[in-house]
Amino acid sequence: MDKQDLINFLISEIEKQGFDIFSSNNFPLAAVVNINKRVMIQNPTTATPFKIAHELSHIISKDSHRRYDYDALNPQEIQANREAILLLWQAFEDQGGNFGYFSLFVELTDCPFELAYTIVSREYSEMIEAITEIYEDDLSADIEKNQLHDYALDYISSCNELESINLYSFLDSYHLDHELYDMAKKEFCKLLGVA
Repeated sequence: MDKQDLINFLISEIEKQGFDIFSSNNFPLAAVVNINKRVMIQNPTTATPFKIAHELSHIISKDSHRRYDYDALNPQEIQANREAILLLWQAFEDQGGNFGYFSLFVELTDCPFELAYTIVSREYSEMIEAITEIYEDDLSADIEKNQLHDYALDYISSCNELESINLYSFLDSYHLDHELYDMAKKEFCKLLGVA
């Protein structure tokens, strides 16, 4: 998906909302929407995916118009920027993109780098944290049942002296939580035939 594909996708989403879209190369703004008249005007030479997604966010939120031309601190504008970035990020992920390609995301969407990075990284870290919290017990059980034994065998085979096994070093080597210390101790005792 390139910039024009993304713009076409966004325009079709705006049309699905029942809005008419007018284009003019002489229009002084990249894009603007009038919620009451259900119309969007864009300048196809200056419109970017971010600008159009911003206007789509206004449509979805049914925002009223700005009071001033440069009312950037208006809560509706702040929210529309945030929602536009998240909408574009979702489209980017749907096409196989991920956080490792963040610079490509910014290049394709023309989102402001710092704002996009702040919003996406916060969402990304919150998602990882939530997934980890939800599946924490399952992940521990998975490690207990399937991997701890294999990790212990691998660790033993790499030790020069079996007396020098350090369980914390073992856990760190395999990126395991220190809460698994007792379980690891039992596994090593079983493998080494120590009571």
